[in-house]
Amino acid sequence: MGIANINVAIVEDNGVARINLRNHLLAMGFVDIGCYSHGRELRNAMRKRSFHLILMDFHLGPDKTGVEVIQELQQSGSLKPSTAVVFLTADSVPMVLGQIVDIHPDVVVLKPYTIRNLEKAVILTLQFRDALKPVFRELDNHRYNKALALLDEVIASKKLSKSRTNLTKLRGRLLIKAGQFKKAIALYERILQASDKVVWAQWGLVLSRYLSGDIAGSEADLERMLNTHMTKDKACEWLTRINIQKTQYQRAQGYIDMIREGDLTMSAARLKVHLCQVQDNVEDAIKLLEKKRETNRHSRERFAELTMDLARCHLVLAEKSSGKDRDNAIKAARMLIGSASRRAVDEELSLKRNYMSAMVAVLEGDEDKALEILKQDGMMELESADVSLLADAASAWMGVGEAGLASELMQECEDKMAQLQDENEKTVSSLRILKNEETMGDKKSRALEFNKSGLALFNQSEFDEGIDYFYQAHILFPKEPAFLLNLLQCMVEAKIASHKKVRSIDIYRKLLEFTLSDANQKRFNDVKAKMKADVSIHQPPATSEQTEEVADSKE
Repeated sequence: MGIANINVAIVEDNGVARINLRNHLLAMGFVDIGCYSHGRELRNAMRKRSFHLILMDFHLGPDKTGVEVIQELQQSGSLKPSTAVVFLTADSVPMVLGQIVDIHPDVVVLKPYTIRNLEKAVILTLQFRDALKPVFRELDNHRYNKALALLDEVIASKKLSKSRTNLTKLRGRLLIKAGQFKKAIALYERILQASDKVVWAQWGLVLSRYLSGDIAGSEADLERMLNTHMTKDKACEWLTRINIQKTQYQRAQGYIDMIREGDLTMSAARLKVHLCQVQDNVEDAIKLLEKKRETNRHSRERFAELTMDLARCHLVLAEKSSGKDRDNAIKAARMLIGSASRRAVDEELSLKRNYMSAMVAVLEGDEDKALEILKQDGMMELESADVSLLADAASAWMGVGEAGLASELMQECEDKMAQLQDENEKTVSSLRILKNEETMGDKKSRALEFNKSGLALFNQSEFDEGIDYFYQAHILFPKEPAFLLNLLQCMVEAKIASHKKVRSIDIYRKLLEFTLSDANQKRFNDVKAKMKADVSIHQPPATSEQTEEVADSKE
């Protein structure tokens, strides 16, 4: 792709630096250049378009850092792996560089830079990306094994021998994504044998060992990393998360307390807050958030988010309290939500405010008010919502009796959590999901209730109404083939090819993977016969081999 066809985004809070950077790029031949002063503007732009290259400054004035912006874009799915990221920073402090390296940018350019240095960094990045275009295309589609195979072909060809380090970094990340942890461990150990000071390889080894199940090995590595200034805080965060997962909360608290309060990143602060909550120390969580909120008063975006986090803590306190204490906690939450609404900086924050207002109404016993809020226009526009917002939405809908919708939202929470890059946010999200599940009841019991309601409707030939109950049972307990078969049978009887996120043909294929009981196998055979009779409904748009799939299936 020629330079003139590459879309570039510049995110730089300094107006003069932003204009100079744009002029440098224009002189290089770039034409389509978007300029943004902070991450919020970039996020809004990326809801409507994508970029091939992002030039990101680390310090964006009082707003979120460039690292936080990139992490949020990755978590929402707005930033795909095929987008190149070049970081610009005048800060060479190890802690800052460590944060940048953690999100795997293509290159870091230190200020002050010369035009020649900038041009070299950008051109080399684009050449590297262009040579690996098929690899990144597979990465965008989460086909990690295919991406790895293509990358290995490039490495074997030795066409990018000058980019050996970048190729090795990418290969390590792909091995982890593909679940090939032993190979990833071997790769990182080989690098560290040559030089034990390579920080990205140290973190890669910790992650690979942890995911392979060698928790003790990763903990031993992390304990050693506590002795190095550049890795200490991140190692503390890692050890905190490990001990939370082992439910050793006091030990986890000891590690997170080793980080100076002023040095806590936003995600680390949230981790500490949720750790306090699971230990029933909600008051300590509130104190921490109040301090972080005060120190971020001049950052409109951070202040609003911390205000919502603080309001959520007061709601947790209200759920655990009674009488006057409960009333005071609800009042505090309502005031904070109102304060955040005056500082609302984007649509997602407005949605968070509305869902939390509905949660307040539920706690106050005013279901009519909660429903009035929940039925406002745009309340289900949650495609780019983060886990926190989805969890709030699930709680609010559950509070007004919409158990089916709440279950769907919780499933979306789990799907979003699986894609999170920030391990702190992943742990926080798992704790939020666990809390909601405790409130809603265990999955299997809820699935059985949905299935029971679906069967009652099915037996009355009310197939259209029964479908969603079977769908809810399936998403809650996908390993139970009877729920899946009930859903398929109901869809076939209703002559419906798709419902929400499932298609009858896909359910049919999935059921082929199960060993069914004799009774269910007979039912499945009957369903297949009806699908064969209605093949025009239950087949996808035809490809030659799919067209006969159900029609040719043997009874």
